[in-house]
Amino acid sequence: MKTRLATAVPCALVLLLGAQSAGAENFALGARVGTTGLGLEGTFRMSEAFNLRGGFYALDYSTDIEESGITYDGDLDLSNAGVFVDWHPFTGVFRVSVGGLQGTNAFGGAADGELDVGDNTYLADLQADVDWDGFAPYLGVGWGNAVRSAGLSFSFDLGVMFVGEPSVSLTGTVDDPLLQPQFDEDLAREEQNLRQELKDAKYYPLINLGVAYRF
Repeated sequence: MKTRLATAVPCALVLLLGAQSAGAENFALGARVGTTGLGLEGTFRMSEAFNLRGGFYALDYSTDIEESGITYDGDLDLSNAGVFVDWHPFTGVFRVSVGGLQGTNAFGGAADGELDVGDNTYLADLQADVDWDGFAPYLGVGWGNAVRSAGLSFSFDLGVMFVGEPSVSLTGTVDDPLLQPQFDEDLAREEQNLRQELKDAKYYPLINLGVAYRF
């Protein structure tokens, strides 16, 4: 929560300052909902064909990850600040967007009971932590131009964030302490399997609907 607030406050200040410094016809303030969660955005007109857009987006929901027959129940927590350049090649509502998001994105989940870890079965408790932190380049297309005309407008975006391969950590304890050394060896192999399975998670789809108002 501290990290999220530390990111959100500067973003909010930038949007408010931009609203004051830009002419009313060149600025729009909007909200978004989609695979990056709920977001607040500001859009600035740079020219007839190019806009600069920035915002903050957050999402926290319960989900699960299954690997080698083990289901880890937990929460996915996304928190990102983004900056994008929107190119409207026909000076209309269609746009091509490039940019990036800086964030702290993580999954934390747990599994317990009779679990198959490695080649053995244990009565154990497991904790899985998966993190995608840092800068994620973005490429996508969209419909909508928040600063094209005064008043209310709507938008849709479809693209992909290149978040990179996640860091993965598995920790756990087994009910029988005598089995802990063997369990730790099997758990290390399980961690490697989970890391391999999540390699494709370096691409995160971005699908957002938005509404904006030009002052």
